[in-house]
Amino acid sequence: MSAQPAAASPESSDLAALAARVGVTFHNVALIREALTHSSYANEHPDDHTPTNERLEFLGDATLGLVVAQSLYERFPEVQEGRLTEWRAQLVCGSTLSRIAVDELDLGPWLRLGRGEEQTGGREREGNLERAYEAIVGAIYLDQGLDVVRDFVVRTLHDDLEALTRDPDILNPKGALQQIAQDGLGRPEYVLLRSDGPEHERHFEVEVRLSGESLGHGSGSSKQEAEKEAAREALAILRARLAANAASTGDPQRESGA
Repeated sequence: MSAQPAAASPESSDLAALAARVGVTFHNVALIREALTHSSYANEHPDDHTPTNERLEFLGDATLGLVVAQSLYERFPEVQEGRLTEWRAQLVCGSTLSRIAVDELDLGPWLRLGRGEEQTGGREREGNLERAYEAIVGAIYLDQGLDVVRDFVVRTLHDDLEALTRDPDILNPKGALQQIAQDGLGRPEYVLLRSDGPEHERHFEVEVRLSGESLGHGSGSSKQEAEKEAAREALAILRARLAANAASTGDPQRESGA
């Protein structure tokens, strides 16, 4: 499935440096260039015949879903299909992939953007980073095949997969909080406390309340991320209370938060 080597270009050495960061020796380095090329760049540079990353993103999205599904299937043999589907959705969602694109690969500076997209914060935009990560997965698949893709995905998602092993609710703390709260505590209420910053650098602060009591605070670059952080904090508090109650009543099921 390997592609033919790309012709040399002024960017080849830079792209090889990124390939080293990705951890893959590409036969066709031009595939990395394509994976980084936003439609705004193509529109402003008609003489540059590099395709946009949209087709590679399409391929990478499908490949990523398969690899993550297989990894979850093998790591958690006792977990049922519904929970595995939920975890896969959380692992391949935009907020997760954009974070990985920054923390693991530092993709922002490498994106090929048009001037307008650049000036409005395109290098930090979640959608651009998510799509670039998926496009790189597609590029690796075309150049190296599925086994190398699997190594790349499992390596870059390693911390998230390990976190699932330690705490199965970590990817969906809002769902876990609602499940615990439905036992007489009512529906969690998420209250936006603050929202500020320019469009490309927004900051949100949220608190979550149960029966009028504030149990958790969270902040993040999106309202969803702030709510998840608040839910994690509230979960820790509720579980500690359940454990204390279970210790006094001798009820191990309540101690586990089941």
